[in-house]
Parts: sequence; structure tokens; C-alpha cells
Amino acid sequence: MPLSTSTAAPLASAQRREDGTPRFHVPARPTHPAWRALVEREHASGVVAELRLFLDAQLEAGDALVDVAPAFGVVSLSAVTAPLGLPSVFLVDDHTASLTALQGAARDAGGWIDAFTEADLENHELVTRVADRIALEGRVFVHADASSLPGVLRGLGPLLTLGRVVAICLSPAPQDSPTARAEATALLQARGFSLHDMRDAEGGPSLFSITEWPAGVPVIAIVGATVNDPPLDCARVESAPGEYAVPARTAPVVSATVSVPVMSASLTPPTFSFLAPYCRTGYGVVGAHLLREFTQCDAPVAYFPLGPIDRSIVQNDALDACIARQGAFDDAAPSVRLSQQFDLALHVGRGPRIGFPIFELDTFNAAERHHLERQDRLIVTCEWARTVLLENGIWRTPIDIAPLGVDRTVFHEQVQPASTRGHDTVFMSVGKLEARKGQRELLRAFEAAFTPKDTVRLVLICHNAFVSGAQLDEMLAPFKRSPMASRIVLVTKPLPHQKDVAAAMAMADCAVFPARAEGWNLEALEMLALGKHVIASACTAHTAFLTAQNAKLVAIDALEESVPGERYGRWASWGETQHEQLVQHLRDIHRERQRGELALNDAGIITAKQFSWTSTARAVMASVAQA
Repeated sequence: MPLSTSTAAPLASAQRREDGTPRFHVPARPTHPAWRALVEREHASGVVAELRLFLDAQLEAGDALVDVAPAFGVVSLSAVTAPLGLPSVFLVDDHTASLTALQGAARDAGGWIDAFTEADLENHELVTRVADRIALEGRVFVHADASSLPGVLRGLGPLLTLGRVVAICLSPAPQDSPTARAEATALLQARGFSLHDMRDAEGGPSLFSITEWPAGVPVIAIVGATVNDPPLDCARVESAPGEYAVPARTAPVVSATVSVPVMSASLTPPTFSFLAPYCRTGYGVVGAHLLREFTQCDAPVAYFPLGPIDRSIVQNDALDACIARQGAFDDAAPSVRLSQQFDLALHVGRGPRIGFPIFELDTFNAAERHHLERQDRLIVTCEWARTVLLENGIWRTPIDIAPLGVDRTVFHEQVQPASTRGHDTVFMSVGKLEARKGQRELLRAFEAAFTPKDTVRLVLICHNAFVSGAQLDEMLAPFKRSPMASRIVLVTKPLPHQKDVAAAMAMADCAVFPARAEGWNLEALEMLALGKHVIASACTAHTAFLTAQNAKLVAIDALEESVPGERYGRWASWGETQHEQLVQHLRDIHRERQRGELALNDAGIITAKQFSWTSTARAVMASVAQA
């Protein structure tokens, strides 16, 4: 309802400044049926006092409040006059005269309210404005109700992913129902928030965990807090990191599983063009498996290979038919390009352009950003990769996740080893020989953990097609002159077939991946599928499936420039702490093997079963269907 044109006086806030004057005035709306109740409650103790107390204790200059449930604007006006500093306040325009009056009241109080529309929530305009406004360590608070909550969570998705949205204040609304409140609670819990209400405790207001949203009362959802946490003194939320702290920034949670979009079984597979390698590189293995899965789903894909085709990767009887569709591709259909982040420009046709880059570092240069920003949609392998895109300012492009898979017909716990197993504990690292993969760090740890008299063996399957023979010999020299050289086996030629790779992997007791950065790590997932134990660095993309339950992880406590003195991007810093962890993990595996206690890695097999190429293909097709 629009503001009354009468000359009724605005309502003075129950909150006062030090000199006793009201902090703000609520513009009068005497013709509104709820206005009288508002006046009575404000004269009594202040409307929604719980939310105002919480925000007063939290909001500082550099923070932001997004208000999608303004009602009479009390929460926004309270935030505009926050005692710890003036945050940015964004208020939804309800298409009445209310907005203009509230902006005038904010100016009178010495602040300002920015307006946005519901359309701004949908098109990422608002999230960009909020991101530009908050400080480097600034946080975002939200005021909503049950009906507006889903829209604001979608609209602020990138900021949620980055952990910048730390609390959501929920007001009751007349139209709320038990079902709506339950759905809101479930939605918040799925995003890592838990509900709290405010009560007096030990002479001051405190927040208490609750499992349900009671009717008619405001609640506060805090990210990261749990139901079993102790009550929180509202005034100590910011300064009590051991209790219910609202963090300045929350790191992404590593999970053994990743949620991906799922195509409905009733939907017809989409028509699209697929540009990807089909060879022995990581990209080529992904491209070959995806194309096979697309054909098995009867997706009418026109395939444009990037480079020569190696048909030994997978058996795909429909490969030639997919290539033949080049001559009749749908000009308006989406085009999916699986390639590096600096090679996404060339697509097929005039339809939506979908880029599928797989990257390892946390920074993009100007050329990479240019390629990424000109896609209509992006697909990445995991939440870590999506976070990297968002942290690099790529907000406006929709980002989908398609975790990569493993072929369980090739990599499984029944695979027979390529040669007879002896008494040695066999450690194996699979991946091209390069600094990023960490084989030199593994060599140093292997030399520290064992002597040539120990019954251990280190096998490196480390072919690198991107360096010359002379360069490869130079990179192999430290392994050949190592005091443990008699215990090291170097496999520098590519193995003929994926089944040969699986048979070689089956010789291992434990796979070791001390990588400084990974875009996924197909080999680690394949080792889990074989039931092998895994030691790996706890960083970047392979933490999407490597956990403390299925692997021995080397904790990473810092990042460093991948090329000293340059700004190509950062990767995991490897120091003495990481070295000692790796040494201990190697010794622990050897000890268990010698005692006969190194059983099959059942947790790894369970994890690998969750990551199929069929699921990857369906996630890609779901992204195409939304383009």
C-alpha cells in the first residue's frame, strides 16, 4: 500500500542516540491496517528488537545488508544508523512510494539506502553491486521472510559460495504457514546455516539454537553454527570465534560428494555440438569418455575433435556417426568446448557458447579472463573451481558443476596386477613429470622415510609428452642418482591402453599424489576405484573426492606463487611441515603392509562408485538444456 499523503508525523525510533534523540524516524503510513500495531510496539520496546539487537552488534563500515522483506523499513533504517559504522544497505523496491520515503528518512539520519528490483536478483546485477560495495573482509547480512528467501539465495549465490553471506535475519509474515517455514529451514540448512532465536540469558540477550522456526517470531540463521553449540551472547558474535562467531570469511567445505544438476529421465537429450580432444592427455581422456556417454544417452551430438583421435582410449562404435554430424550441425544449438581457459574462443554455430575449462591455479590473466567472460555458460569440475571463478570476478556467467568420473569396467578392485606382487611395499605416483605434480617432493620424502635396506619400492609412471627427450632426462636425473635409486622404478613411456594402466596401478599398495594443484586428478580417483590406499595433498580440485575417510591427507597451510616473482596464480606451499606429514604417512603405510594389516580401501571404492562418466555426461547435458 502506498504511503499516505497526509501530514501525519513520522514514528520516532525506540532506539536512541547518546544524546537521547531517536536514531531514525519511520515514515508514517497511518492508512495501512498494520500501522497502529507498529506504533504501539515501537513505543513499547521497538519493533523486531531481536533483529535490531543482532545487527547492531554486527554491522560495521564495509559490511552490507540486503533487505528483501522491508515491511515499514524498520530493519533497513536501523542498519543505516548502525552504531559500529555505516554499512551499505540495499532495499528491494516494492513499486510503491515507500522507497522514496525510506530513502528520505535514511538521509535525515545521515545515511543512504540503495534500491534494487526483483529483476536485479535474477540477472546478477545486485550481486555485482554488493560485491563492489563491501570491503575486502566485508560481510553480507540478509533480511528476508519465508516467501522471499529462495529468490535472495539464488540471487546472492556467488556471495554464498564465497562465504561472504554470514547471517540471514528472518521476519515472520502474515501469510507464513508451517510448510513455508519448514521449507525455509530446510533450504537454509542445505546452505550450511542453522536457526537461532534470541532470549535473555545471564542479564543479556543471547542466541539459542533451534531446529524449527516457531510461528510469529523472528529467527536468525548463522552460517557454520550447529544445533549443539552453546548459547551465544549477541554482543560477542564477532569476537567469539570458538563459539558462534560470524566469520569474516568462510572457507568452502570439502565433501566426499558433489551435488550436480540432474537431467530428468523424461527429457529428450539435447542437440549440441561438442568440441574436445580425444587422446591420451587428461582433456583427451575426459573428451573420449564424455562423447561415449553422450552417444549411449542417444544425444544427437555433432563432434568436432580438437587434434588427432586416438581410438584406443575407449570403444565407441558411434564415434564416426558423431563426426559425420559435422556436415549437418544445428546452427542454433549450444556448443560445448572442452579446453583450457585460454582456448575457449572458437565454437560451432550461433547458439549459446558453453566453456568447460579444467584449471589448477587460483588466478586468471587478462587473456584467460577474456575467454571465460565471453562464454554464455561455464562448466567446471567441482566447487573449488567455481569458487576460483567467482573470486576472480566472473559473476555474470552461470556456472555449473560436472564432476569427472571413472570407468568402473576398467578400474575396479578385481583387476589383476601386471606382474607378481613381492614382499615390497609399493608406492606409486601416476602423472606427467612436472613441478605441479610434486614428484620431487615425493622423492625427498621417500629418501627421508626409508633406506635402501627397507623392503619398499617407489614406482613413477611419469610420461610427459610436452617436453623433449633431453628435458625429460634432466628432470629424471635426481631420481637416478638418488641414494634410493635401487628402490625406484621409472616408467617414462605411455602405456598402450587404459587396461594396461589399470594393471600397472594394481601393483601398488598405495598411490601418492603430493600435488601442489590439481584440476581434478583422474588417476587418484582411479586408484580409489581399484581399492588402493592414497596419500595426497589436501588442496584444490581433488578434495572433491579425497577425504580423511578414504585417504591420508597432507594438510596445506599456505599458498605461494607457482612461478616465483610472477603472477600466474598460486598453488599449495610445500614446506617442512608438509614434508614431515608425507614422511609419516609413507612410514605408516609401510608398517601396516609389513604387519599384514593393509586391507582393501573400502571407503575409496565406495567413493569411486559415486563418480561415473554417465553422471558427468548427464550433468553436462543438464547444463546444455539450461543454456
